[in-house]
Amino acid sequence: MNSQKDHFPSDERTLVTSAQGGDRAALREIYDRHRDSVHRVIFYWLNEPLLVEDMLQTVFLKIYRALPRFRFEAALSTWIYRIALNECLNHNQRRRMDQVPLDAILGGGEELDSTESIDDQHARREVSRILQQAVMDLPPRLRAVVVLKYVEGLSYDEIARVLECAPGTVASRLSRALSRMEEQLRPLKNLL
Repeated sequence: MNSQKDHFPSDERTLVTSAQGGDRAALREIYDRHRDSVHRVIFYWLNEPLLVEDMLQTVFLKIYRALPRFRFEAALSTWIYRIALNECLNHNQRRRMDQVPLDAILGGGEELDSTESIDDQHARREVSRILQQAVMDLPPRLRAVVVLKYVEGLSYDEIARVLECAPGTVASRLSRALSRMEEQLRPLKNLL
């Protein structure tokens, strides 16, 4: 069976190798390619813009420090997601958060139709509030699969690599997460 190493894109291999050698342009390219995804994961977890920026810097500092030990055993994005997710989970253990923004799922306020009624706008805010609470009430392992699947759009195989578990475990965790959220999401039926 071929390893992930055999399937690593040559342009990323060259980029990582250059970055491992201290090439600042390569380090910047890694940042530019992965910043938005890492930012979304962190923002979803923390919902504090200033804290998100600090955490983003912390995650990329950890990435840069660990990059010399990157062995091409997984996709670079998988490795980066794992670092970001671990940092968010560590932060959650140190500090309980109150909300999870779901703008990435529901869209931001800028996208609201100006012809939308006041009642529709209220319903949209209520849907967002209910979703936020349902996701935040999940244990971290279940929350992780929800974020990676529905915010980042990763496949079960990609999530399995990030979380270092089997795809069947991802499916099981996602099923449990959705089951747990079902009770809290029932009020959405009345709002839609």
